[in-house]
Amino acid sequence: MQLEPITSDQQPTFEQLLSTVGLGNEGLATAQAYGWWQDGNLVAGGALEIYGELGLLRSVAVTPDQQNQGLGATLLAALEQQAQRQGMQTLYLLTTSAAKFFATHGYQPIPRAEADSRLHASAQWGSICSSATLMVKHLV
Repeated sequence: MQLEPITSDQQPTFEQLLSTVGLGNEGLATAQAYGWWQDGNLVAGGALEIYGELGLLRSVAVTPDQQNQGLGATLLAALEQQAQRQGMQTLYLLTTSAAKFFATHGYQPIPRAEADSRLHASAQWGSICSSATLMVKHLV
């Protein structure tokens, strides 16, 4: 499967995937979403918000029937490669439920006070509960 940008026509399908796995879609208009399609169906997707050389990883999701098969890890690696192609050197993310998954892929939890202030422009920064774990990974 090849990671492809999600078009505006495909955006509702991506938002449905997020809803299915319990993720919100606040502020996705400022992010570039990417997806993997199989037989015309979206099976996995995620999004990146770009803030110069850093990015905010958003909404990483795999359809329930495709979970626990390594697709999430493969998707994460593809999104990281996409981020690097776009000049990002550091990725941040906020999570309420997947810190263990991201930690196994090199993301480290950090206090919110240590986040780059450019992230405050993200709708996700203000909309996700303050108890969410902030994590960071340096790509280079």
